[in-house]
Amino acid sequence: MWSTLLYGSETWTMTKSLTKNIEAFEMWIFRRMLKISYTEHKSNDAVSKLMKTEKQLINTIKQRKCSYFGHLIRRDGLQRLLLEGRINGKRGCGRPRTMWMDNIKEWTKLNYNESIRIAQDREKWRSMVANLLKEDGT
Repeated sequence: MWSTLLYGSETWTMTKSLTKNIEAFEMWIFRRMLKISYTEHKSNDAVSKLMKTEKQLINTIKQRKCSYFGHLIRRDGLQRLLLEGRINGKRGCGRPRTMWMDNIKEWTKLNYNESIRIAQDREKWRSMVANLLKEDGT
C-alpha cells in the first residue's frame, strides 16, 4: 500500500496542509490495521505505541525527495533545466506559491547554491540526507 501512496512523491511540493493530510492518512491506516473504531477515542500517541512505530511517511518523502534532488543536480537534462529555469513576465497577485525547491531549502537549511555544491559529491549528499533524517527522529 505504501508504494502506491508514495508513487511520484519525489515530485510533490509539500505544503503544510498536504503534510497534515499525509500524517492523518497514516494514522487512519494504523487505526484500520489495529481495528480501532473512531468511537474508542484513542489518541494518536496511544495508537503509535500499539503499533510500536512512529510516523514515518513524511520522513520517507523527505528522503526520497532529497535523493531525487541530488540525482537531478548530477545530471544535465530537461528536469534540471526546468528546476533552474525562470519564467519571464509579471508575478501574479497574492502570496507566492510554495515551490518544489523551497522544501529542499527548508529541510537542508541550505540555500540553492550550497545545495548544488554539496549534491555534486554523491557520498557527501547521501550522508547529509541521512543526518537530516536522524535529526528529525528517524
